[in-house]
Amino acid sequence: MQIQTAKRCGCRGPDGKQLGKRCPKLKGRNHGKWSYRIKVPTDLRALVGQQEIRESGYDSEEEAREDAEKGVVRIRAGRKNVGQLTVGEYLDTWLAGKRRLRPTTRNGYESNIRLYLRPMLGNLPLKGLEKSQIDTMINRLEAEGSALVTAGKGSTRKPRPLAPKTIHEIFATLRVALNDAVTQRKIDWNPALGVELPEQDAVEVEPWEAEEVGRFLDEASGDRLSAMYELIALHGLRRGEACGATRQGLDGQRSVLTITQQITESHGQMGVWSPKTKSGRRKIDLDPMTLDSLLAHVLEQDAEKEAVGPAWDNGTLPNQRGEPVHLTGLIFTQLDGRHLSPAYVSAHMQVIAKRVGLCSHLVRPASRGTTALTVGKRYRAPEGTWTLYRDREPIGAVTVIGCTRRRGAGAVLHLAEPLPFDLESGDELGENLLSRQRLHGLRHSNASIQLAEGIDITLVSKRLGHSSPAITGRLYAHLLRPTGQAAAEKIVNAVPRRTMRHPWGHMGATTINSPEPGR
Repeated sequence: MQIQTAKRCGCRGPDGKQLGKRCPKLKGRNHGKWSYRIKVPTDLRALVGQQEIRESGYDSEEEAREDAEKGVVRIRAGRKNVGQLTVGEYLDTWLAGKRRLRPTTRNGYESNIRLYLRPMLGNLPLKGLEKSQIDTMINRLEAEGSALVTAGKGSTRKPRPLAPKTIHEIFATLRVALNDAVTQRKIDWNPALGVELPEQDAVEVEPWEAEEVGRFLDEASGDRLSAMYELIALHGLRRGEACGATRQGLDGQRSVLTITQQITESHGQMGVWSPKTKSGRRKIDLDPMTLDSLLAHVLEQDAEKEAVGPAWDNGTLPNQRGEPVHLTGLIFTQLDGRHLSPAYVSAHMQVIAKRVGLCSHLVRPASRGTTALTVGKRYRAPEGTWTLYRDREPIGAVTVIGCTRRRGAGAVLHLAEPLPFDLESGDELGENLLSRQRLHGLRHSNASIQLAEGIDITLVSKRLGHSSPAITGRLYAHLLRPTGQAAAEKIVNAVPRRTMRHPWGHMGATTINSPEPGR
């Protein structure tokens, strides 16, 4: 490929037109800029996407020719010339080309690009992007946050720093995109390498204890979807996997449920996808109680199907390639046979969990000194002593000695003593109410119970469908502490030693700050 170089400037002649290469001042060393032009051979035009490649703005002919020669090498190596392709343009085309992303991942990438990456880096040339520019973006996000990209001209909106977790997610989107740019030979290296991010504290999962899970399942036992919540709580299924579970995958003789698909939902759009990871496609061994619950649910579903008749249909959803898939044999459905929305399963779980230990809730505020509380539906006989909760935190106690029904499901509760403090509408009367947990918290509880019972982490990881035990260990490292303490004691007991005790006797952690002898 032939390289042509030229020098030109922006000076204009008497007629107002640019002189270009005709300017007499071009003979001077510091006047004008050099450019190069490469004519792409016919057999490479489809790969490059252009017939001719031009670049300008060089201070010397040597710089222009050197860059052009690098361009020739890149073209012959199979790289398209990116020219003045900006970071924003590249990110848009990159995201459009990611056809196998899960809906939640795609929405996260799109949001990060639209709100942060395009406004802050979008106008920079892709091939000129530097680590220092990414560092500047991270620093500004950490200091000023979303005000940088959402506040218009003249806005008085105060800067609000972004959380470290959000900054990590924004950076991860950019890093993945630039990795693909390197793979596609659009850039030589990833400028995101080595960028320092703000530290983020690992969020320790604090799920329900086994006793709390049991109380939730007892409350759900009369619900139409009780078997689904048993699967999630006792066997660690993801909600999408439970929604996508099929009769074809249930082997009653071997007591095994095979997970082959999951129903996903993001921004109101649903689809049927393969499991989240390759390990997610797995066989789950069922205990007799859960198997009986599933078989009983299937029998009830048969009765529902017979009542609906030919109109019974699980529905159709797109797969990850956008192709329609007609669903059949779903174990958990709506009353008319259609597939369940994962969002509904989560919301319904909250309704059940809220009832555990609940007597009733106030529908009107109550002032100090009153002896009556106006409440809504009662889930327990109200007579007795109850703990008062606000936002699921105990704030006191009252004793109810009588109840007068009101219109509808409401009632007036009569107290043994005047109320010692004010109450707000929505405050609750109950005993041992459950803390607020997402549906996914049942899966965390399952992992916690398995680890607490000493089940090997490799088996826990396999049952949960994690891609590796390392993922399980990172998520639930804090739950392994009791196991680690037990292991430490076993190691000490296994090593024979002479009986030796410290002259001060048994010392616990408090001895670190104990006074020296004689003081």
